[in-house]
Amino acid sequence: MVAAVVAAGGLLAGCSGQPGAAAVVDGRTITTAELAETHEQLAPIYNGARAQDVLGVLITEPFAAEVAAEAGVGVNDEQALALLRTVAVQALGEEKGAELEFGPGAIAIGRYSLATSALQDLDDPQAAATDYQERVAAADIEVNPRFGEFTDALVVAPPTTPSWVVPPGGRDAAPADATPAPAPTPK
Repeated sequence: MVAAVVAAGGLLAGCSGQPGAAAVVDGRTITTAELAETHEQLAPIYNGARAQDVLGVLITEPFAAEVAAEAGVGVNDEQALALLRTVAVQALGEEKGAELEFGPGAIAIGRYSLATSALQDLDDPQAAATDYQERVAAADIEVNPRFGEFTDALVVAPPTTPSWVVPPGGRDAAPADATPAPAPTPK
């Protein structure tokens, strides 16, 4: 269901004038299709992961992998795939876990997990974390507003619902301060 919503959203305008873009990072486009596929592949093993969570990692993974490689603890796609297969088997059992396929986006998520873990095991993990954070902060990151906003916490915060959108359950379900006051009509 979520993947269908994300994929259907690709028909709407993206960011940076690039249709189908979920995010653009230093000129590198993360498409809504890539995001939807990655989210769909990881949903069975990372219960509760939202599209924003996946997008946040897809945005920051190259920076974490770069810092890890420069620190001598880089990871490769084979290691990332092995991690994903291990997690899949643990989450779903041997038979179902072995059936899952993982594409480039999911493998990037695995690389991120391994790289950030390796950075924490360095002699000076704080210096590595600072280097990573500075690289992300210096990047030109634009997130399609449909997915939210990239924050200083290096995550994609979900989009806020405009006050004029009626929540599920009707107006009674809306917080009292979310109901817009009527605008006066001209006479």
